[in-house]
Amino acid sequence: QEIKVFTPPNSMSPVGGAVTVDVDGKQKIWASSTDGALQFDPVTEKFTEFKSVTTKNEHGTLGSTYGVAADRHGNGWWAQMAFDTIGKGNIETGKSEAFKLPEVPGIKARQTPEALEAYKKLEVGFSFPFPWDQGPRRMGTDKNGDNLWIGNSWGGSLTKIDVKTNEISIVPLADAKTEQPYHIHVDSQHNAWGNLWTADHIFRYDPALGRFTRFDLPRRGTESRFISVDESRGQLEVLVPIYRTGQMGIMTIRSEADMAAAKRAVQ
Repeated sequence: QEIKVFTPPNSMSPVGGAVTVDVDGKQKIWASSTDGALQFDPVTEKFTEFKSVTTKNEHGTLGSTYGVAADRHGNGWWAQMAFDTIGKGNIETGKSEAFKLPEVPGIKARQTPEALEAYKKLEVGFSFPFPWDQGPRRMGTDKNGDNLWIGNSWGGSLTKIDVKTNEISIVPLADAKTEQPYHIHVDSQHNAWGNLWTADHIFRYDPALGRFTRFDLPRRGTESRFISVDESRGQLEVLVPIYRTGQMGIMTIRSEADMAAAKRAVQ
């Protein structure tokens, strides 16, 4: 087997941030950089750089890239968790765009004027957010549709962005205190699968029905941080690295035909 290593030119930012890689609908590869995202063309073996619109705030805090995803139209997307902002590498214009997420409702209204003034002086980041921040982390796109799904770790919710219109909507989970999503992967039926780093189960969100389904993991204290969906063998498998116990979780989703066969075997 031949292994090749490709390095961005010195004029570009290096691969970095919370490193994530995805492939768009044009078979281009997107990876997180320290301050945006990089697109790599495996045919020409050339990189194209998209920098975040804002890389530092007024306190000098870096808006480092967290998760990255790529849509079927060839655009790249990335999260600036510290800024509650989603970046987009628009492949048609060749420019970067930025979209600020709406605040978690009701929290800022409960703060005193003195508290709000004090928050202006704080150097917040992805480990020290404002109480009303969503905290976008890792994300996934629907490769058969036009939705980008993002796990909002602090807000206990999902962000949905229409990749064509850039329309943003927030889908709350049942309990924002205990259900904090980390990574989202979308299956071929448009379902968004996610893991909860603060709870020992994974979830599936069906956008057509607006319904969550939860699946318990067989271990406790898992602190799962990644999730992937594999449909290459004709059935849906959900893969989750169980971080704290050093294990790998694989959940196989049985089809209606599988369930009918099992029922007949029992009878």
